[in-house]
Amino acid sequence: AYHNTHTRNHPRRHALHHNTMLRRGLLRCGSIATAAVAAHELSSRSQCASAPAKPTHARMLPLPPIGLGLWKSAPGEVHAAVKEALLFGCKLLDGAAAYGNEVEVGNAIKEAIDEKSVKREDLWIVSKLFNTHHVWEGDTSRPKAALEKTLKDLQVEYLDLYLMHWPVAIEQTDLKPYGGLRLKDGTPNPKLNLKIEYIETWREMLKLKASGKVKHLGVSNFTIEQLEALFKEFPDAKDRPEGNQVELHPYLAQPELVAFCKQHNIKMMAYSPLGSGDSYSGKSYPEKGTGPFQTPKGGMPLLQNPLVKAIGDKHGATPAQVLISWSVANGFTCLPKSVQPHRIAENLGAVNSCRLSAEDLEELKVLDCGFRYGIGYLTGYFDCPNAPWYTS
Repeated sequence: AYHNTHTRNHPRRHALHHNTMLRRGLLRCGSIATAAVAAHELSSRSQCASAPAKPTHARMLPLPPIGLGLWKSAPGEVHAAVKEALLFGCKLLDGAAAYGNEVEVGNAIKEAIDEKSVKREDLWIVSKLFNTHHVWEGDTSRPKAALEKTLKDLQVEYLDLYLMHWPVAIEQTDLKPYGGLRLKDGTPNPKLNLKIEYIETWREMLKLKASGKVKHLGVSNFTIEQLEALFKEFPDAKDRPEGNQVELHPYLAQPELVAFCKQHNIKMMAYSPLGSGDSYSGKSYPEKGTGPFQTPKGGMPLLQNPLVKAIGDKHGATPAQVLISWSVANGFTCLPKSVQPHRIAENLGAVNSCRLSAEDLEELKVLDCGFRYGIGYLTGYFDCPNAPWYTS
């Protein structure tokens, strides 16, 4: 009952009260600061012993091990969630223009800074350039226009990390008159003109970085082949992506992509790290079996998986904390989302509550079967049982 009206209406008292509760052991998550240190140590231990011969970057992007994902955080809820997360010690907010909540996120960030519960320079504010503002038919003004709107909505002068949301361009900049991005089954809206495009858009994003309005650049939902195409076009290491945010969890470990990005010191960022309870197809877990997109330990969502629960019981942790610790142990920046204060605190303190052993990580490997919750835009791009075009 620590979230009473008295503390919620007085942010500094709320923070002090929260810290007191942590010290008394009344919250499961443990000290957030300690968790961050523990996560860093665990992440460091998980790095490959043999360093790559010619990494793309001299060092990995030093992102916090755990942040707050803002996807599907509804208006009216995301403001409070951001304020709570910042009070709990969160240092990374992962947003996007396409999430439709950057104005509310910006208000929360400004209030937190004005109330001195956080300093701007201590935050990693992440946003994403959506498909509607890629370069299209020579129009190079679109990426800059998107960034300017994001900065205005977030009420900040610069972004710490700006990602290309997808390697896909859409001609239309406003999707509402066309009925939105997708049909109910997830099929891209046939009224929209779309194509794979990222080279010229990346060129414009480099200019945004040069302007000082973006500190670091990365990509999201990129494959090895797409990253290699960027490397070929932009051979200078300083012009290459520093991060790649993709779906990562024990049902979708993506070892080849992870190894490639680690070789090139590209920081992996894990979205949907807890899986998902919904999808366009209605499938929220892989089937139990040994066929494609199946695992012998499947048949239920990740948070209900008996193996995940058993490992959590061994460590006195929740299934969510096990899954977050799995991400951190693999060297990813984990981006769980929640608008519930106790869940946010629990997620941020996951590593302190649950340090997975090498044996735990080995056990969890049996769950990897390539099962995705998110889908792409074209046949052959993120094919999986959740894609409307998939046929077994």
